[in-house]
Amino acid sequence: MLQRQRCILAILEAAGGSLNRTTLVKCAFLLRHETILSEAPTFYDFLPYKYGPFSFGLYREIDSLRRDGHLAKTEDSISLRPGLCAAQTIAPLPQSVKAAVSEIVAKYARMRQRDLLRYVYHRYPWFATRSELPDVAPESLPLVASAEPAVYTIGYEGRSVDSFFNYLLSKGIQAIVDVRANAISRKYGFAGMSLTEISSKLGLDYKHMPQLGICSEERHDLTTPGAYEALLDRYEQASLPQRQEHMEILSALLLAKSSVILCMERDPGMCHRGRLAPRLSQLSGLPIVHL
Repeated sequence: MLQRQRCILAILEAAGGSLNRTTLVKCAFLLRHETILSEAPTFYDFLPYKYGPFSFGLYREIDSLRRDGHLAKTEDSISLRPGLCAAQTIAPLPQSVKAAVSEIVAKYARMRQRDLLRYVYHRYPWFATRSELPDVAPESLPLVASAEPAVYTIGYEGRSVDSFFNYLLSKGIQAIVDVRANAISRKYGFAGMSLTEISSKLGLDYKHMPQLGICSEERHDLTTPGAYEALLDRYEQASLPQRQEHMEILSALLLAKSSVILCMERDPGMCHRGRLAPRLSQLSGLPIVHL
C-alpha cells in the first residue's frame, strides 16, 4: 500500500473511523498544504472544483481502498470497514507523518463543514475559483483570463493528473489536443477516455488527433539519443509533409481556442511535438510556448 493511501486511513482512524467526503478531501488537502507533506512529491495534488480543492486521484484511490476491503461501502461518508484493525496498516507511516495527520484532524475534522470550507476558500482562494458555493468564498477571487492564442505544448511526464489539470486551468487553457498515435497510458488519468471525462467535468475540450502521432511500430530500438533523434528527423522530414491537411485542421483549432498540444515526454526536444510545433507556427502565425 502506498504511503498516501495509509494517510487516508490514518485520517479516518484519528477522526473516529468516519468522515463525510468533503471533510475528508479538505483534510487531505490541508495535510498537503500545511504539514511536512507539502514536500512529498507523491502525495495527492489538488485542483479547483465544485466544492473547492478536489483530487481525482484521491477519489480513485478511495475506490481502490474500498474494493480492497479497507473502507466500508457507504454512500454519504467514507468510513473504515467495521472490524478492520487500521492501526496495523497505519503503523509503517513515519512518526512525523502520523503527527501531521493528528494535527490536521484535531484542528479541522470536527469543524462545521461550511466553516471548514470558508477557512479553506479564504486561505487558498485559487481553489475556490470554480466553487458552486460562492456564499462561503471571499469577495475577491483570482481571475484567470483565457490564454492568448499560441502554439502551446505540454508533456505529462512527471505530473499527476490533478497537478496537470490544475496547471492548465491556471494558465487559461481551454482545450487539449492529444497528438499521440495511441491515447493510452498506464498512468492514471492520461488515457484518452480519462482525459475526455475529466476535461468535460472541468469545462475543457479534448480532441485526439492520432494522425499527427508516431505509430508504435516506428518506436522500436530507441536505445540511444541518436536513434531517437533519427526518428524525430524522419517524422519531421518524411511524415509531416504527408499530413498537411491534419496540420491545417489543428492550426485552425489553435486560432479558434486557447489549446495545448499534448504528448507524454516532459522535454519537447525529445518529443515529436517539438517538431510539429514549428510547422503549426508557420501555418497559424502564432508563437510557440512550451508549458
